[in-house]
Formats: sequence, structure tokens, C-alpha cells
Amino acid sequence: MLARCLAALAVMTQTAFAEELPTAISCYQEGSNAKDIDSYMSCFADDAEMIDVSRVFAGRDAIRAWAAREVIPHGDSFAHRRILERSAGYAKTEVNWSRWVAHYSYWWDESGKITRMSLQYAN
Repeated sequence: MLARCLAALAVMTQTAFAEELPTAISCYQEGSNAKDIDSYMSCFADDAEMIDVSRVFAGRDAIRAWAAREVIPHGDSFAHRRILERSAGYAKTEVNWSRWVAHYSYWWDESGKITRMSLQYAN
């Protein structure tokens, strides 16, 4: 059983690192995993918007307060799995978050800062 779990983890890890991630996504993953609010917030533009299922957090102060409560304490559970859709300045991804599989959509500016992000449960 342990061997099967380790093999599955190895496949997931290879999948996660097989594709080069846009700066916005890699920044978000690294900041979350580090459980470092300043590193996490460095990923966002000043006027960014975060949509967490149906709640909207507009601006860095609102995102920081939400992230300090709900993301950072469990940030090391975040893992990018794969990119589902991609275009200039946008990607929809599949991620592991805590015990869920979720879809994270990122929009970013020319400097790679997240301008809008939407976190939704996967179907």
C-alpha cells in the first residue's frame, strides 16, 4: 500500500514540474508553500482581486487579511497539478489544496503580477 502511495506521489510530482509555470503561478505556489504572507503578497498587483468560490476580496489589504486567515496557515498543502487552459496573461489550473482538488484561474499583467484570481471547487 505504501509503495502504491509513493508511486502515485512521484507521478503527481513529475506532472507538476513537467511544464514550465508562468511567473504568477510559480510565485503563488512558492509563497503558499513557504507559509510566508509577504512572499505570498509579492505575487499580487496593487489592485488585484481574489474570488474564493463566491466571496470577492478586492485590493491587497483585503487579500492579505483573507490569506493570513485561510491560506497561509495551511499553505504547505498547496500543489499545482496541471494547466487546463492557457492564453496570454491567463491560465486555468488544477491544484491540490488541503484535501480538495480545485480549479484556480489566474490573470496577470506584463510583469507577472496577479491582477485577478478565482478559486473554485473542481467538478
